Amino acid sequence: MKKQAIIFDHDGTLVDSIDAVVFCTNLVMKEAGYAEATPAEIKRGMAYPTLARFSYHTGNRDSDSLNKMSRLFYEAMNRKAVEMVKLYPGMKEALDRLARDGYSLGLLTNNQGIFTRRVAAYLKYSYDMEVILGEDNVPAPKPDPQGVLQACAGLGARPEDCWYIGDGVPDYEVARNAGLKSGLVTWGAHPKEELLSLHGDQYFDHAHELADFFCGKQER
Repeated sequence: MKKQAIIFDHDGTLVDSIDAVVFCTNLVMKEAGYAEATPAEIKRGMAYPTLARFSYHTGNRDSDSLNKMSRLFYEAMNRKAVEMVKLYPGMKEALDRLARDGYSLGLLTNNQGIFTRRVAAYLKYSYDMEVILGEDNVPAPKPDPQGVLQACAGLGARPEDCWYIGDGVPDYEVARNAGLKSGLVTWGAHPKEELLSLHGDQYFDHAHELADFFCGKQER
């Protein structure tokens, strides 16, 4: 049977980055003169690309101000936050199983590519990934299909032979928009009930379920 390629979202799917995002978002907002957002508000905002996320939190529509906040956010993330990010339980083992079983693995995120690659190297899963793309590496962020199609091309796979795995509405939408099958994980930033309403192709409650689905059930 032909192996499919699997492309992953990053934050809320592979890694728990909420503490890092909360810290750096509030650092930037405070410096810009805005009130800090609560962790719950920031978690909801993670559905948006970075520039739109700062607009969501501040109500600001000025592109120069938002671009500056986005730039300062990524500077803070790269300077202070790499070691704050953690893989979800069982995820490293799941990625290793998928790679050993012959799947081509990629990563497409609305986070910054430079930061994401640093995290992947720090958490030692970068060697499982053949392609790592951030919002600064693609023409437009999710749910625009161009980035995920770029990832498919980088993996040498047709969209119809690929899955996109994520934890939110933009992840489901980018899979649908690009003709990939969608897998949704329930441990990320979005409520399970919201995800179930999307009618994705497959749902996963734990990383080992994801590996079992693609590689076959493993005795535990």
